[in-house]
Amino acid sequence: MTTAEPLAQRLVTYLGEDRAALDAIMAHESSRALHQEFLLAEGGTLPDRAARLERIRAVGARAWLRHLAAALQAEWDSAPSGLQSALEIHVARGGDRLEALELEESAALEREGISGDADADQRRVTLGAYVRLFAEGVGEIAEPNGRSGPEFGRQITAIMRNEGAHRRTVEKTAFEAWSGSPMEGVLEQARTTAAPPEPDIIRILEAAGIWSYIQVLCIALGEALTPGDGSAPVA
Repeated sequence: MTTAEPLAQRLVTYLGEDRAALDAIMAHESSRALHQEFLLAEGGTLPDRAARLERIRAVGARAWLRHLAAALQAEWDSAPSGLQSALEIHVARGGDRLEALELEESAALEREGISGDADADQRRVTLGAYVRLFAEGVGEIAEPNGRSGPEFGRQITAIMRNEGAHRRTVEKTAFEAWSGSPMEGVLEQARTTAAPPEPDIIRILEAAGIWSYIQVLCIALGEALTPGDGSAPVA
């Protein structure tokens, strides 16, 4: 569907307009994660705070990436038939590759310097790995301009790191809109009291983080798939 509107903006618009589809995907991913948690509990493994945060983060990432797969199928002119379902399978079955990418993201974080906020640092590692796994799927399935999965994944990661300041702005704006509280104030209170934020605030922090990565992934896809189009930050 050829249009003058940049691909990045079309993707973001699609994601925002079809929230019913996202809600259904989120419910499915949540149900699957709860079932897995139940099986672990039956075996005597009860999740601690870190494990619960990991579950929340993974559910949100997988749901949004499935939603983005649908957007890319609908809005990218060169999308091959079956891209959406193939991408969903790639992410769902990519556990081993995801672990390897998390190690790479963790090493990159250490080189750049940790923030001192353990939750924020782990969120960055996990979400960075998920979006790169998705990008590798696009490269492997569609081979845009002959780029392989790993090549396309590295390109997307490089673009997203260059957009780091914009991503943090998106995250902050989303958190403050959804919570009604200044992000810096919430995090400073957690640091000074040495206590984690309230559960509702934690969920909003996770949701804002995921949304920031998805929105900047749209920017990166727009730049990488249609050079010269979609490279401007999306408000």
